[in-house]
Amino acid sequence: MNKILNKGVVNMNLNNNGCHQSDCGCQQFSNGKFNCNGIRPFRAIDAACIPPILEPHIPEPPKEAYGSFYKLSTIGGTVILPVTPPNPGQKVIFATPGPLLNVAPAPMPNQNTDLQVATSGVYEISMNLLVETENVTSDPTDSSVRLGLFINDTNFATGSEFGTLNGILNANSNPSVTSVIANTVGNTILLRLNKDDRLSIQVISAEGSNNNYRLPSLVVIKIAD
Repeated sequence: MNKILNKGVVNMNLNNNGCHQSDCGCQQFSNGKFNCNGIRPFRAIDAACIPPILEPHIPEPPKEAYGSFYKLSTIGGTVILPVTPPNPGQKVIFATPGPLLNVAPAPMPNQNTDLQVATSGVYEISMNLLVETENVTSDPTDSSVRLGLFINDTNFATGSEFGTLNGILNANSNPSVTSVIANTVGNTILLRLNKDDRLSIQVISAEGSNNNYRLPSLVVIKIAD
């Protein structure tokens, strides 16, 4: 049976209760510490009488990582060469890195086109650029450009596609009229990446001979491990 030994002392000998001596009791002192008492002096073997102190579990925050790539000049756009799927076309070229931490321009020969991540995790990735498409009414085909995010050159990131279309009216008209449309287009996705993955924006398809892009940006931010 349990019995009160004295005020503040509780007998913990029920089923031995982890104590290694008979009639062992535990007492909590004013300093918050516990000790055992009983018919023998407290010994190291009686440490089971002392309740464990549980530390609160505080999860570690994800290792911070972010990076960005830009081409800030508006002088002279980069020509977008025609391309037909399934093979992707040219990579978008950048010139100026933004703030970087655990994300950096990839080594040669991808130092102007790819951002490489140094840690695995879930990333928010934003892509934007200004695309100019030119079309003429005497040409029955439309001018269009579609782009997307690629991982390590060959793996297309599902859901990352974006683009623009110049489909002017009055096809085969005479005289012909030239139409130039400039649109800022882009996309933002969440993607799980592995350490050392490289990210680039590539042309998926392009129709028309006078299309170009300006002011590209690629922003990568890690949001979770």
